[in-house]
Amino acid sequence: MTRKDPVHIGEPGIGVDLAAPFTAEDPTTAWLFALNRRGIRPGLGRIQGLLDDLGNPERELTTLVTAGTNGKGSTTRVLACLLQAAGLKVATYTSPHLLRVYERLTVDDVSVSPDRFAATVEALRPSVDRHESSWFETLTAAAVQIAHEEKVDIFCVETGLGGRLDATNALPAAATLLTTVALDHQHILGETREAILDEKLGLLKKGTPFFCSVAPDLAGQAFNAAVQADAPAFFLDEITRVEDGADTWRLILRDRVIDGLPRLESPALRRNIALSLLALDELEKRGVVRGPEDPGKALTDLFLPGRFHQVLSGPDLIVDTAHNAQALQGVLQTFLARPCTGRRVLLFGGMHDKPVDHELAPLFRQFDAVTMAPVSLPRSRTRADLEELRSSLELPTDQDHSIVDTVAAALSYWGTRLNPEDAVLVTGSCFMVAETLHRLGIRDLDETRQVRPARTIFQA
Repeated sequence: MTRKDPVHIGEPGIGVDLAAPFTAEDPTTAWLFALNRRGIRPGLGRIQGLLDDLGNPERELTTLVTAGTNGKGSTTRVLACLLQAAGLKVATYTSPHLLRVYERLTVDDVSVSPDRFAATVEALRPSVDRHESSWFETLTAAAVQIAHEEKVDIFCVETGLGGRLDATNALPAAATLLTTVALDHQHILGETREAILDEKLGLLKKGTPFFCSVAPDLAGQAFNAAVQADAPAFFLDEITRVEDGADTWRLILRDRVIDGLPRLESPALRRNIALSLLALDELEKRGVVRGPEDPGKALTDLFLPGRFHQVLSGPDLIVDTAHNAQALQGVLQTFLARPCTGRRVLLFGGMHDKPVDHELAPLFRQFDAVTMAPVSLPRSRTRADLEELRSSLELPTDQDHSIVDTVAAALSYWGTRLNPEDAVLVTGSCFMVAETLHRLGIRDLDETRQVRPARTIFQA
């Protein structure tokens, strides 16, 4: 189906004329969101101009930068969790947000206050206008400034898009981590995994340790780039090994064994934890950071909003921001492997420019019911798009495999039909997750730190 050019040429969920929860709550944030009209413009000149105007606060921060097609946000949060448990003051900068923009920056796992966020953005406005900075560049500069003012020990940063020309590449990293590489954002990063990897490897800097967990067929390219950049390289699959126990797992490093790590439903998350532990082990040897005495205990406090994130129980409702083939395959497989005595229900919605690989069709068909719905954004798959997707996936057209007009309609339909033993997965886009949380009456991510009984929301 031919689609018109998107109304918003930048990040889909950011604009001044969108429906809740994709709205600004105050005039300053509305101004910031309006910068998204400038689109995604890779390059380091504008962000460097902003940082220069601020007096280069980034130079006084110890920054760990994590890139990757999938897993970079969770890895960034894992690093922060472990470092905070070691007694360090940690700022964390991730994207995108789900409910409120200031979620993107936390200090010791607490979101920066909206007033503090707005004041920092207001102070940046003259520089932003002078440099014609993008929305993400402005947000990055604000995050750096707040982290500097807070005098944090460590600044854990997730890249935005790619690496080489991403705004976060203007920050002098003490370490670079790379999780995975898959097809996504090809119109900007390149049409092949190798081209996308090359963009991400543009983060490498002379003397800066590089920790990598890409697939084996890409490891050679990553190694060659590290040699050329004179960046010490550490590859997860070469120097670590995992052993499963009855209730926990252990990570075996070259000269250390880390026991008592919590069992996780998601294999991808366990791999991200392993990469984080590898990085902190080496950085501790170099005197850059100190790690926690008991990583397993530290990870019991790990909060990963939107990453195989259980929000409700009885029936269980899990949300995941997976939006490309690699991530969707992982989350669908993990959910289907999860014990369930009732029905497995999938609520799916996503952006029209994010293809769903036909190879995922067998996984979709293993669900007892699939309901698809457009997200309340201009770049969402429309109902007609979803009809085409259902046909391409060869899903049945019966009542249990339906397409509805809105996310609200999907939740309303299932809210009165779910049984306590059922389980629901919401996925396809971070924006699908955001709207679902909003429609469930959740206004702050902190409300989801503890699993709530579904009866408080659904009429189950």
